[in-house]
Amino acid sequence: MNALAIIQAIPLVIQAIKAIEAAIPQQGQGQAKLDAVLNIITAVNAELQQYLPQLTAIIGTLVSLFNKTGAFAK
Repeated sequence: MNALAIIQAIPLVIQAIKAIEAAIPQQGQGQAKLDAVLNIITAVNAELQQYLPQLTAIIGTLVSLFNKTGAFAK
């Protein structure tokens, strides 16, 4: 596993999460939002396809953090 590739992808992941959340702010759409973020990330950088399990975990961590800190207005 190339940890550096995953770490370098985090800014892209954050941008994708925020863009999807801004476009679809409704609750209850978590799986659709996750799928969209993963599709965006792999469309931008196909090499990240091999890290989908790790990226999924990172996205979950970031979304949880954003929700806990109020970064996503509900």
